[in-house]
Amino acid sequence: MKAKTLGKISAALATALLAGSFYSGSISADEDQPERTATQAARDVSGANNAFGFDLFKRLHKDGKNTFISPTSISTALQMTSRGARGDTLAEMNTTMHVDKLEVGQANRDLKDALSGRDDVKLAVANSVWADPSRITLNKEFCGKVKAEFDAEFESVSFADPKTRETINGWVSDKTEKMIPELIKSDISGAVTVLVNAIYFKGNWTHKFNKDKTTDAEFKLADGTKSPIKLMSNKEEYNYAENGELQLIGLPYGADKNIKMWVLLPKQDRSLNELVKGLDATKFSQLRERAWEREGTIKLPRFKMRFSKELVEDLEALGMKKPFTAGADFSGFEEGEGGRLFISKVIHEAVIDVNEEGTEAAAATAVIMERGAPPKPFTMVCDRPFLVVIADDVTGSILFMGTVYKPGE
Repeated sequence: MKAKTLGKISAALATALLAGSFYSGSISADEDQPERTATQAARDVSGANNAFGFDLFKRLHKDGKNTFISPTSISTALQMTSRGARGDTLAEMNTTMHVDKLEVGQANRDLKDALSGRDDVKLAVANSVWADPSRITLNKEFCGKVKAEFDAEFESVSFADPKTRETINGWVSDKTEKMIPELIKSDISGAVTVLVNAIYFKGNWTHKFNKDKTTDAEFKLADGTKSPIKLMSNKEEYNYAENGELQLIGLPYGADKNIKMWVLLPKQDRSLNELVKGLDATKFSQLRERAWEREGTIKLPRFKMRFSKELVEDLEALGMKKPFTAGADFSGFEEGEGGRLFISKVIHEAVIDVNEEGTEAAAATAVIMERGAPPKPFTMVCDRPFLVVIADDVTGSILFMGTVYKPGE
């Protein structure tokens, strides 16, 4: 089913968070609810996914721009792919994802079991492997591991058929309750295999917001301007903490309160960009531990976000380089001596809708594998005379053309 989380804090902020005083109340628990448990392996892989998620989130985050990802979805898709990696390729993937000391197969099996069977929220995760039998014969051991450890579905398709992209997108749409209708938007006719993870969550707040208390308000944007919003309001007991840098609140879902939305609000003299740059999985966990139940009022805007990104460049920047090159070793993926498999794209999309009733969120990640050598990056510097042509792709008509010898004239 699924999981999520995040991760890293600057020295100054770390000192403030760890040494600063937190204002909180006494801890309370729902004694009527049976306690859910997870194996140490499930907790370990969750911690690794969180650390990797924070690393990646900080790479993707841009000051003033909405960013929304699922660390669990991205980690699951890549760890599923890594079951066919060998040598330095596997080492780079494991190190970047912080799982180099874990047996990711059993850990993912345990994590899936621990996340399943929620009674009062809907939490669903699905994995699939799409392979073209005319281009690859999947290794039986790889298939067995991925099916047992990730509960993955296997489908035989022809990537030469343009409808295959629609079929995969349809699978993702179905698994995300139509929240992500078109994960893969570009051509995948060169693919050999596509591995996909999809996550869907829907939960009602434990303490729903009264719509009658929702008011019109203004939201202060990062550039200083203001935007109109619908501001929800509720007074209840929540897990809460604060220090000189921020306020933190946990808004629970369902009767068991095991899943919460944590909202971190920088103090008036602090920026969100500063907070994101400093946060990591360890500091976030420490913050959560300091949030005890106390009565208070939360005012939160209704909001929706959709974020999509092709992640290869960002993963390379984090140290996962070899899987995307001609030197990648995915020999565990297939039978025989096919060779020269590499990851050409890692596509991620995540969406969230928050209102008075609760939250609906979904995410999907596709790892696209091709055979051969990825195209080399190019550089084109037009610092000498060049030709320009303006043409219509529909008719082929050249509308304008010319030579540029002196750009200033």
